[in-house]
Amino acid sequence: MADRQTTGAAHIAALCCEHGLHVTPQELVLIVAGASGRLVMRVCPAGVPCGIIGIYWTPERADNQSFVEAASGLRQCGVPVPRLLRYRALPGGCGVCLVQDLGNCDLLSLKNAAAPLRLAAYRSALQGMHALHSVSVSWPLQPPFDADLYRWEQSYFAEHFLGHHLGGGTASTAYLTLAAPVAEWLGALPRVPVHRDFQSQNIMLYADKAYLIDFQGMRMGRAEYDLASLVLDPYMALPEHEVQALLAHYTAISAMPLDADVFAACALQRLMQALGAFANIGYNQKRDWYLNMIEPGVRALRYAAASVRAESPAYSLAQWLLNLA
Repeated sequence: MADRQTTGAAHIAALCCEHGLHVTPQELVLIVAGASGRLVMRVCPAGVPCGIIGIYWTPERADNQSFVEAASGLRQCGVPVPRLLRYRALPGGCGVCLVQDLGNCDLLSLKNAAAPLRLAAYRSALQGMHALHSVSVSWPLQPPFDADLYRWEQSYFAEHFLGHHLGGGTASTAYLTLAAPVAEWLGALPRVPVHRDFQSQNIMLYADKAYLIDFQGMRMGRAEYDLASLVLDPYMALPEHEVQALLAHYTAISAMPLDADVFAACALQRLMQALGAFANIGYNQKRDWYLNMIEPGVRALRYAAASVRAESPAYSLAQWLLNLA
């Protein structure tokens, strides 16, 4: 990790010089050094932020290379994302770019804020979400949310949450049998462009407006998946009346009625994936903060499961999850 950070900082500093801003690697402040091969640093000449973020990536994840085209395309389509300032491809599938610095205030920072302030930020985020879902994409995306990807999420939940966290390896077989029809059903539905990780840490608040970040994993999928990711985000654990108000707001701005069955099924999928991630990162990467998210994640999963109607293809799975949790 230290070698990657040194290499990445050198490339970011060099790109800053090309951009007319002469800084040294020592004038870059680390924001994120993730296991996904991405390095995010704030450019601070003489220790003062100058409104620029540098991002360096390796090919460790397929979606890392998608960031630049997505940033450019989304911005041109009017989706609120950081402005792309400069980019350079590097050997070996690596790359480096400079983007607009949106500051430090993300949606998660409003978790304990007054409800009117928090809800105003959420409404702005929903405007950005609707803009994203309305885009006519002209650049390559990640593989779509088809039945195979939904099944992968289900297997991820079975391995890390059911298996590792609950120690219920034998329960996985029954779970996967009930979950498979949900993957087939959702995978056959029409799709729109989605973020895939539309949660509070990926929404920055800048100049009284919500901006989307970390959108390199965007693909075609169901709008309800992004919507569930936002309003049932375990990091925020919104009260039910705020969840319902936000769902009503999205329905109003999209001018489309919310399909309650699809929303509930997408919520199950998203929360199962999130719980799998919390267990995987918490146990295997020894990051206890994610283990602390399991309890609110289970509460959100129960809420979603309890909302599934008996007529829904997800009903049997939902009942199994309610009995589990």
